Amino acid sequence: MHPDPSWQGPIAFHEMLFGTWLSYILLVVIWERVLKSPLHEWKYILLTCMGSSFFVINHYLNYAPFYFWLINSYTLAFALVWYGLGIHHEYRSLLWKCAALSLVIVYSLLYVGSEMIARLAVNQGVHEIWVMVVAYIGLAGVILWRRATKLL
Repeated sequence: MHPDPSWQGPIAFHEMLFGTWLSYILLVVIWERVLKSPLHEWKYILLTCMGSSFFVINHYLNYAPFYFWLINSYTLAFALVWYGLGIHHEYRSLLWKCAALSLVIVYSLLYVGSEMIARLAVNQGVHEIWVMVVAYIGLAGVILWRRATKLL
């Protein structure tokens, strides 16, 4: 079974790829600097993977008749994973937990914003291959950065 081609949305792969390395950095900043509650590296990877998988919904199913239910269900699942991985077992105040949970919205908006930077670059004449080259360099930089800071 293949998705109906008429359901396809405007989100392009280079946008998702470009947003991914920036969102990883953002996750680390949110959890380690803002919330002062570092996560295990695999949790950052899982959250980044889930965040980037919104691409599948927005690219292949954006105009599907069930899009609204699908995107909102997945958003709820993402927020629950965010809560379960980083907030649930913390012995912090209710205010801290609410603030930590609200940062899932900030993360999502900034992830989409970084994807829009890639879209803007391509719309301004930069070929998408160069956006992808920058994204791969960024991903390599993230790996080296995390390796240096966590001694992976």
